[in-house]
Amino acid sequence: MKTFVTICFAIFVLAATGCAHDSASVDARRAREVSDKVAEAILDDRTKDLYQLLEKAFRDAVSEHDFQPMLAQMYSAYGKPLEVEFKNEEVGFKVYANLARKPMRKFWYALRTSTQPKGTYFLITEIVPDGESLRCSTFSIVSFSDGIPDSLK
Repeated sequence: MKTFVTICFAIFVLAATGCAHDSASVDARRAREVSDKVAEAILDDRTKDLYQLLEKAFRDAVSEHDFQPMLAQMYSAYGKPLEVEFKNEEVGFKVYANLARKPMRKFWYALRTSTQPKGTYFLITEIVPDGESLRCSTFSIVSFSDGIPDSLK
């Protein structure tokens, strides 16, 4: 298994979910649209829009004011994201700290930042059902110290 470094948002969720859907129940087209909006909000520095795309449980636990320093920490570690290129999609389940599960679609993008060329870092978004809509439960930037997996080249 490849080693990677990551900064993740929304690692925990306080509310239990009674979701009994299979992972394919997250509509691929709608999930990709949400994921692309997350990526665009990051690139365009639209923190307020990005915050609204996150799961309600995260927004209940972290104020918009406290969210900004999290982004600043991410940008400090990886550079400011400047460009993304979609690479891959995975289907599975998001498992929360309270062991609740939700169906999930995970999207991978090659990322160019202010410090590294495209393909050194990757943006990951995890999209899950949240009430009647789809939201981002986690997004992160990762790098691979043992080489980039073929599925992301």
